[in-house]
Amino acid sequence: MDLPDGLIPTSWVLGSHLLFAFLLAGLVRMAPWRNLAARPDLALVFAGFLAGVVFLWTARAGIPQNPGLNLHLLGATILTLAFGWPLALMGLIIVLLITTFLGNSGWETFSLNALLLAGIPVLVAAGVHQFVHRRLPNHPFVYIFVSAFLGGALTMAVLAAVSGAVLSLSGTYGMEALVREYLRYFPLLMFPEAFLTGGILAILVVYRPEWVVTFDDEAYLKGK
Repeated sequence: MDLPDGLIPTSWVLGSHLLFAFLLAGLVRMAPWRNLAARPDLALVFAGFLAGVVFLWTARAGIPQNPGLNLHLLGATILTLAFGWPLALMGLIIVLLITTFLGNSGWETFSLNALLLAGIPVLVAAGVHQFVHRRLPNHPFVYIFVSAFLGGALTMAVLAAVSGAVLSLSGTYGMEALVREYLRYFPLLMFPEAFLTGGILAILVVYRPEWVVTFDDEAYLKGK
């Protein structure tokens, strides 16, 4: 999922720079880091979570002969539910900066990687949670099993579809090769991603609900 330099056509790379610039400008205007400045304890927790996501992104599998078709867990849904989508998006961009510096992906394709590995997962995770919050009962089990568990699985599934579409439509890989070497392995990642997300969020809402900004004690525990 981490695209190296020289793999994607230049037109796609330039287009991704433009889209990422708009995304980054909006994120800067929102200034989500102010929430961390107001709560030093939360900033320390956030840094710890980012370190965990860096580990997830560097512990990847792939075939050297097929650059860009590597697989790893995301952790995006955990960050989105725990800290809200603006901080999650900022955090994943920081993670991508670190992993790119470590040589796991290319600097020229940084914007495209950011859109795929940060923008899309956070958008899906936030969308799933908003749907659950508005349409389903406010109950801890609904939050854990739907927003967290199912949300983590759906995030991985949508990433597979979007990244596969980018690689196919850009002419980088044929669909047959993508299915054989890449897409068919995503179901194997969906359950671990869902289990990791649901397990961590379950622990947090029980022992540290103040660390989960999308979990409201009044709404989920007292039925208000």
